[in-house]
Amino acid sequence: MEDLDIKKIRKILSYKGRSDLSDLLRSSVSHLDESGSFGSRWYSILSTFNIKSPPSVQAKIDKLSHKDKEEIFKALLLVYPLKDNAPEITEIIYYPDFDIEITELVEAKELDRISFEYIHDQIKKCNAKIAEKDYDGAVTNARTLIESICLFILESKTKQKHEYDGNLIKLYKSVASLLKMSPGDYIDENLKQILSGVFSIINGVSGLRNIYSDSHGTSPSKISYKIDDRHAILTVNLAKTITEYLFLSYEKSQ
Repeated sequence: MEDLDIKKIRKILSYKGRSDLSDLLRSSVSHLDESGSFGSRWYSILSTFNIKSPPSVQAKIDKLSHKDKEEIFKALLLVYPLKDNAPEITEIIYYPDFDIEITELVEAKELDRISFEYIHDQIKKCNAKIAEKDYDGAVTNARTLIESICLFILESKTKQKHEYDGNLIKLYKSVASLLKMSPGDYIDENLKQILSGVFSIINGVSGLRNIYSDSHGTSPSKISYKIDDRHAILTVNLAKTITEYLFLSYEKSQ
């Protein structure tokens, strides 16, 4: 479960337009260390706020500018404002915690070039929901990510608005035909198998999302199975990889 103070700080940072800092603290935990000394207000207690992060995250925090760290401190002061009979926080101390587990997800850096912001939003949501252990939600956003890249390609290539009916398989087939990515377009049997595998993955993501994700209600007979971390992580990683592959194929076709 996400640390409550960190969660509040991240919400404030996101509200202030610093989603980059908010995302950086996603896996961090905190601890308030109160001293025995009184502060500047009536019975306020001088305190330090400790933020512990996985080593890989700490390395990024160490490289933050003074201005960025000041933004985090300002967000913290909105969580713990200066008042009587309360902690008076004077500084944040950052240090690594080697016991914090962090899930490493596939990065889709090629997608940084895409102008469709909705794609970036879905990637962020996939990452956030895996970190928050919302595996049903992660699968939902994984499918939405694939849908979004397909619609982007289809409308960019045809220069027409596409009325999407929710049939992801049909949507992907249209995009594969436009980009000449159908298995039948290739002679090499290995490529045919790979492209058939892409279709199978999309079919699986579509079905998993429809049956087990949080996009629909459920019945008592289905409640016995809940998407676990390994399946959600696999689904998100595959969705990112396929989305990046489709975008690269689109660029090549241009």
